[in-house]
This record gives sequence, C-alpha cells and structure tokens, in this order.
Amino acid sequence: MAYLREMIELNQLKRYPFLYWACPPDFGKVSPWVASQMKLDGYSKGNFDMTIIGAGSDLTKVWLIEFKYDKNDYTAEQKAIAESCEGVPVEAIKIYSLDEFQLFLRENL
Repeated sequence: MAYLREMIELNQLKRYPFLYWACPPDFGKVSPWVASQMKLDGYSKGNFDMTIIGAGSDLTKVWLIEFKYDKNDYTAEQKAIAESCEGVPVEAIKIYSLDEFQLFLRENL
C-alpha cells in the first residue's frame, strides 16, 4: 500500500483525476473479535482485499483486487461477484506478488 500512496502523492497516476481505494484492516486477516466488528460495519464473507475506483469526466472504472498466494483461487462468494460484473466497468483481478501489483498500477492507473 505504501507504493500506491507514494504514486498518488507524487501525482504519478495520470489516467484518473480522482482515485479512491479501500481495503479491510490487514486485508481481512484479522482476529475473530475484529472480524465481528467488521461485520457490524457492513463487511461480509467474500469481500475483496482491495477496491480501487478511478473516476474521470468521461471514464470511471472499479477494480476488485484479491491478493492471493501460490495458486489459490477466489472463494465461492468472490466468484459470484466476479461473474456478476460482466457488462459494467468493474473488473475483478487476482494479484500474486508485489511486482504484479506495481505493474497493474502502472498499466491501469
């Protein structure tokens, strides 16, 4: 996340004049107590690790990002969300490394 913050601060993300991002605490790897508090805040099972919204005058796009290790796949809930995104400017993607995340930022934002 430090890399994303740095890119925003240095105004290196030129494609979208407005960029918003959100993620659950520690990308969802939390204690049962924190998980219960997150449910009270509206989080539910299957939330993606990060949501990035790029907005401009004529272009808006949403990326649902899931950070995975090895060859892990989406949960059943995430698959349902990813499949429901067809036809709208929302893209669900899996990221397997920091290098891959940085490449995604450079190519898309």
